[in-house]
Amino acid sequence: MIADIDRVEIEKLPLFPLNIVLFPGGLLPLRIFEPRYLRMVSECLRSQTPFAVASIIDGVEAGGIATTMPRGTVAKIIDWEQHEDGLLGLLCEGEQMFTLGEVTVEHDQLQRAEIVRRPPEPEQEIPEQLEWMAQMLNDLLPQVGPPFDRLIREKPSANHVAGRLIELLPLPLASKQEMFELPDSIARLRRLEELVHPDGSSFNA
Repeated sequence: MIADIDRVEIEKLPLFPLNIVLFPGGLLPLRIFEPRYLRMVSECLRSQTPFAVASIIDGVEAGGIATTMPRGTVAKIIDWEQHEDGLLGLLCEGEQMFTLGEVTVEHDQLQRAEIVRRPPEPEQEIPEQLEWMAQMLNDLLPQVGPPFDRLIREKPSANHVAGRLIELLPLPLASKQEMFELPDSIARLRRLEELVHPDGSSFNA
């Protein structure tokens, strides 16, 4: 629950539980078919408002009501299209981390959550001994393909590299959420290094 609730600015946003971890600046493609999320999209597009994304603790993405982690990321819709199969395709972008408060369930099982945005993390430079991770990201993004290839940066920050690698690498959701909870991006890169090279070996591009 949100501490000191009377001292913070509370927003009430639609909540989208997903089996992913999204950081600020990350891209999130979605294919929408459930009526509750079609209503969410219509609401967000009409009012130009974001929605809340949090990773699932218990439950599934489609159907039913899932329980989520208490922290997530606000996401905005930056593009959309109707696919030939009738599904609605979205491209969303992470904006800002939040702490989750009270969650209510509406008539069609759309969840709506009270959230408090967390202060934006300061941009950090990548330590020299971890610069290989920036190269790994720039090698990975073209392989993943659109729309993620647009995230290539010539001199990315530690925030960008940590966020994108945690989002895209095939790691357990619990490990991704663990790194999401760490206090800054350099701490995330160091933890990610332990997961990528558990024997402590270094990497040379």
